[in-house]
Amino acid sequence: MSAASRRRRRPAGSGTTGGSAAPAAAVPKPIPLPEWKWRTFPVYFAFALGGFLGLYMGLLASVNSGAFLFASVVWAVLLGAGFSRLSTRWILSRRWTRAQQRRKG
Repeated sequence: MSAASRRRRRPAGSGTTGGSAAPAAAVPKPIPLPEWKWRTFPVYFAFALGGFLGLYMGLLASVNSGAFLFASVVWAVLLGAGFSRLSTRWILSRRWTRAQQRRKG
């Protein structure tokens, strides 16, 4: 077999042989989902902000109880932790201070 005929060779079942009237319908492969890293800061911050805002949207229902106060404090602490992380990163990016080295204890 010559090199030219090897290059012209097509895989079997490509629809070029003319044996069937209509080519077989190609079944598309499902696209694999990307691996999502759930334990990252953006996911945490979106969770805390969504919970905090959702809780205060519940104020429209005028719930006034100890459970509401407790839930408010929990979401406020989560949101505050997120904001402290953002502000710390912002301060370090501006080089207003240096990151401290961890001490071996």
